[in-house]
Amino acid sequence: MKKINIFLIILLISLPAYAENHLVSYGVKSPTTRINIKIYSSLNCPYCAELHIKFLPNLIKKYVDNNVAYIELHDYPLNQASLLAAQLQKCFPAKKQKLYLDEIYKNQSKWNDAKTLDELKSNLNEITKSIGLDDKDFKKCITNKEFEKNVLKSRINAQSKYGINSTPTLIINEKKYTGTFKNIEKYIQKLL
Repeated sequence: MKKINIFLIILLISLPAYAENHLVSYGVKSPTTRINIKIYSSLNCPYCAELHIKFLPNLIKKYVDNNVAYIELHDYPLNQASLLAAQLQKCFPAKKQKLYLDEIYKNQSKWNDAKTLDELKSNLNEITKSIGLDDKDFKKCITNKEFEKNVLKSRINAQSKYGINSTPTLIINEKKYTGTFKNIEKYIQKLL
């Protein structure tokens, strides 16, 4: 019995520390949160990168940091490249997932321009290495069927529940936002 327990402890220690909740979020979700935002993105979508880099930080600063809003980032892969990138995100602990998303979006043109699947994996591996994922764990993550299933499930649920068919799509207080990025704050202000 002791041998089994020791084996389990060693196994748990040797596995990479994956985030238990694979959903990246900002703020605290509570019954008193006035604005709940779900962002559905494909990691190789240039408009998603623009939203993430240029607009999300302002939303976090203005609304999340003031406990007015809660933001969740959801997967909506449009192709195999974005599916693999989203799978890799799940390999990191929660705090590093945010860093990973920042790097993926900032370096989108570098990794997304791959001509072959092997080149894509190599490009993604370079990004994940810089955040602390070694080659062994990279290979485990890129072939992890549970991660793949969860990413695809996010897309299927989004299509079914909200009728999403493009990225990025924002769901604000359970309604699809159809305005421009520049008008997000005006829309939120009307809800307050």
